[in-house]
Amino acid sequence: ARQAAGMASTSQRRSQVDLRLDVITEFLEAATHHTLHARGVYPKDLFESRAFYGARVQRSRHPDLETYIGDAIHALRVPISRGDVQRVVLVIKEGDAGQDGLPLERHVFDFCLRPGYLHKTPTAEDVNQLAAAFAACMSKISFLDSTLPPIPGGVLSGVTFELVAYANKQGIARELGTDAWSEERVGVENDDGRDRSTNYGADRSMNSEKQMEFPANAGGKQTYPVKTTKTNLIDIDVFVERKKSN
Repeated sequence: ARQAAGMASTSQRRSQVDLRLDVITEFLEAATHHTLHARGVYPKDLFESRAFYGARVQRSRHPDLETYIGDAIHALRVPISRGDVQRVVLVIKEGDAGQDGLPLERHVFDFCLRPGYLHKTPTAEDVNQLAAAFAACMSKISFLDSTLPPIPGGVLSGVTFELVAYANKQGIARELGTDAWSEERVGVENDDGRDRSTNYGADRSMNSEKQMEFPANAGGKQTYPVKTTKTNLIDIDVFVERKKSN
């Protein structure tokens, strides 16, 4: 009976931890879709409205784009669970998929992990609070077009995106395999190593990290806050970086 109780406790802990990770990865995936819609990177009719923890979000209906984003975020699940990744950035940049374009906007999702994040079994209240915080972030993302200047050069013409993940220690890429994740960013390739980007896919090339930052000689950058919120598990800070206007 003692062993059975222990197994039940372990199962319950795993269930709650998995639920916490589900909420985080679902947020990152939904936020990527929602931001691409809000900034007009792809045609509006490519998206449809979905419910997300009480908020309405826009999600792409194109299978290639949906698969890329889902695979990319899922690859980060384990390092996020350990606290090895605490920043994910959606970079909107010049050029078509597969090209090395300069960044136009960096949509930053920062997670400041609370001390109990890795060691405490989250309660249902903790998870619900986290979900509500993410829903509030989504509501703010919906109004990006009213708070941000237009993307330079307009949208839907020579604009693509890339997902970038920041690790706080070395070796994560080797652990997960470079086909799924690089030291700074997420990418997905075919078994033969070829890029499977399409016209609707994101750039999956794994270039030097500096190309996804604003160049030091570009005249600086402007930062636009989107949403900052605190929960029992994670403090969340969402903001946008843009090249500073002359």
